[in-house]
Amino acid sequence: MTVEDSRKILPPEFYPSWVVFTQRQKLTWLNVQLKKIWPYVNEAASELIRSSAEPILEQYRSVILSSLKFSKLTLGTVAPQFTGVSIIEGDAKGITMELEMEWDGNPSIILDVKTRVGIGLPIQVKNIGFTGVFRLIFKPLVDEFLYFGVVCYSLMEKVGTLYLCHSLNLLV
Repeated sequence: MTVEDSRKILPPEFYPSWVVFTQRQKLTWLNVQLKKIWPYVNEAASELIRSSAEPILEQYRSVILSSLKFSKLTLGTVAPQFTGVSIIEGDAKGITMELEMEWDGNPSIILDVKTRVGIGLPIQVKNIGFTGVFRLIFKPLVDEFLYFGVVCYSLMEKVGTLYLCHSLNLLV
């Protein structure tokens, strides 16, 4: 029985409160697997963030500071949860997926700020929460293994009814 069949049988005003028709599919299976591999993802992602962020921090370091380095950077033990996925219909030359994501993490991030006069200032970030939409675009589709040429990913932030898009292309 499809959603349309259900709507023909019973009008929406008679649906019980627990009945929800959504375009997004649940991802319980993905969350179970992500929880298992999270320690490894955490280690790799933490190192990637450290190696990417430290040169940028160094580039924008003030002259009164002698260094900006992470003494600790871990995303913690809590894996993000994907609450839904949908495929955006459209261009036949690519596939666009949107994954709803929630993360109420327990990271431990300590940035050591050292001044030229020898004073050290540790700055710590503890609890971070994130809710958003993670968009993946696989385009162009090709006839060789992996079957796509580039993956573009974005984090979509909702600001009123406007979505801001931050993206990065990965060549596969």
